[in-house]
Amino acid sequence: MHEDYDGLIGTVGVVIARFRDTMKRKGFCSAVLMICTLVVQVLLTPLYKLTMGRKTFSFRGNRLRYFCHWYNTTFLNERSIEVAVAIDALKNTKGSNILEVGNVLSHYCDIPREVLDKYEKGEGVINEDIVDFHPEKKYDLIISVSTLEHVGFDETPKDPAKFAKAVRHLKTLLAPGGRMLVTIPIAYNEDAVNDLKDETLFDAQHYYSHTKKCRWEEVSQSEALQRKFFSPYQFANSIIFCLDGDWT
Repeated sequence: MHEDYDGLIGTVGVVIARFRDTMKRKGFCSAVLMICTLVVQVLLTPLYKLTMGRKTFSFRGNRLRYFCHWYNTTFLNERSIEVAVAIDALKNTKGSNILEVGNVLSHYCDIPREVLDKYEKGEGVINEDIVDFHPEKKYDLIISVSTLEHVGFDETPKDPAKFAKAVRHLKTLLAPGGRMLVTIPIAYNEDAVNDLKDETLFDAQHYYSHTKKCRWEEVSQSEALQRKFFSPYQFANSIIFCLDGDWT
């Protein structure tokens, strides 16, 4: 069991994880300042909903509103567009068999689906390794929000080939006409990003960068790959939306 994921990650768990990470990177004083800033940001969530939450971004020709939620302060990071696209996909899936890999969306919506997460325990969460997951059914939609980059990377021993193996396995779980949506942050797991550079692992890939505070825009692959993790904005500064199946 991974020491960071021995239980359902709630608000306290997220705060502790952020505190530890900031202290490791910048020291104790910076970690304390981060906590104070986070409290203020959470309190300002209603304001962000009234401002940023009314603005939109374009994804495959559709205008979607930025997703603003106090949990993980989505309005300040990649969750603002990842969750928006993911929930839109959930709402527009014709079939009822849906699988989420990584227990992320439970914090933001209650749309019925199965959840597979190797480490995070919770009611209804299937705790199995993705490459060993062999359900009896096939899925109309498989969705994964910033999770697959951890496969083979945040494991001991590391397995650089496991990311691509997991993606190929997920494809076998799609029903005829099924679709898959996977988001991958750039500059976190370079092995995963390298597997995506030739754009053959998925049917389509779209690149988005955090160009201004609270604003994301679609960019070229080369531009997205130049961005760093945690610089200048928190967490991912570029992400890849990976699509498989018929998204027309």
